[in-house]
Amino acid sequence: MEMTNILCRAEGPIFHITLNRPDVLNALSGEMLEEIHAAVDEADADANVRVICIDAAGDRAFSAGIDVAYVKDMDAFGSRGMGQLLHKVFLALRKVKKPVVASIDGLCLGAGLELALSCDFMIATDRSRFGLPNIHRGIPAIVEAALLPIAVGIQGTRELCFLGEFWDAEKAERRGLVQSIHPVDQHGDAVAKVCETLASKSPFALETQKEIIHKWITTDIESAIDYSINTVGLNWLTKDQTEGMQSFVDKRKAEFKGE
Repeated sequence: MEMTNILCRAEGPIFHITLNRPDVLNALSGEMLEEIHAAVDEADADANVRVICIDAAGDRAFSAGIDVAYVKDMDAFGSRGMGQLLHKVFLALRKVKKPVVASIDGLCLGAGLELALSCDFMIATDRSRFGLPNIHRGIPAIVEAALLPIAVGIQGTRELCFLGEFWDAEKAERRGLVQSIHPVDQHGDAVAKVCETLASKSPFALETQKEIIHKWITTDIESAIDYSINTVGLNWLTKDQTEGMQSFVDKRKAEFKGE
């Protein structure tokens, strides 16, 4: 697929996806969403890729949400289809075998916040802001906003959804929405460190852990525990698992080869 709304590049084991519509604050259109989905599939299929990092062009926004110009004239069936497309892409981020890091600088709003929530890590600059302002236009939050009660609790969810007010970076970190915040000039290094740390782990173990966490948040607790027990048994058969245990015995750093 020809990419006109995003940029993609691989740097060693890290695959970068850059939202590239800074003139509209990286607002999400249908075409952009399809390109993100294709890029995630590409990274997932590449055995050399261990981590996916999503960032954005410009210094004003990670993403301001849905491109209003793209959706404003849709009928009810069109809006339903857009919701389904959003969920398809965000679910792909949640289920892709490799960990996904969201590098956030600036506004992270509406569907842009839902995109970031669908990633495994949210690393932000201290000037970033987060919110669901769609309520100001009479539009309730849907799709992966459903993850908010898990991320920030029911009261934080109500605050974001009902009031539509922005959380600054400090509040987002305090309420557990993001893993960490950093000054702008240190942000790139912080994101790189997280990506490099993830890339150093066993890809099989990370894949299994991501599957388990997905089950934890989407099924009942007993089914999730049963699933985790069974999948760890499969992971036990990998060479990486053997290397991890042997390196502990040898008191050395493990060297995982994805085998």
